[in-house]
Amino acid sequence: MSASPETSSDPPKQRRSRLSAERVLNSSLELLEEHGFDAFTVAEVSKRAGISVGAIYARFGNKEAMLRAVHAHGIERMVEQHAAAASPDRVADDLHACVVDAVEMVASVFHGNEALLRAFMRLGAVDEVVSRRGSAGSKDLARRFKEKVLAHRDQLVHRDPEVAVDVAYRMAYCIFARRVMDGPAYESDLVISWDELVDEVAAACSAYLLERRTGVTTA
Repeated sequence: MSASPETSSDPPKQRRSRLSAERVLNSSLELLEEHGFDAFTVAEVSKRAGISVGAIYARFGNKEAMLRAVHAHGIERMVEQHAAAASPDRVADDLHACVVDAVEMVASVFHGNEALLRAFMRLGAVDEVVSRRGSAGSKDLARRFKEKVLAHRDQLVHRDPEVAVDVAYRMAYCIFARRVMDGPAYESDLVISWDELVDEVAAACSAYLLERRTGVTTA
């Protein structure tokens, strides 16, 4: 997690330690965003943060623990983005507009953190702690997506609104996650721009949630 804000009551040594840790974590995020997981080295973080390699190891123990701390710091930052994007002041007036807004919220998190999330996904594939924390962050985004859309629960025609909205979230999440991880042409030769993809995913989710399906009971 990120370092706690300094207070006037913090001893000078403790304040310096917290600020140093913050510089290391922020420099690590910048390095991952710019060059990805493969280029991440403690030496480069040391250079960027202005903190010695020895001091970094003394603080975090080893590279694995350091990366876990960096991941926690990055996820905390993204959860703050979730909260800002899901502000109650942004609730739309009807279900269609609300679905579009919710899909765009998910898309903005992925697009705004594309390089960092790609690095985190790769790290999560080999680190169970990172995987669990990443899952918790994804579930936080899911909760906010559902709160937005279920504000218009009365307009949903599905027999189980909770399931329907969850599936819509999974559709958006998986499509954007795959785009971030593997690029625009991994599963299809047709290359679609990011903005067009967001528009089409929003339309697909809206159609799924709004259109009554033949032969499916809603009772």
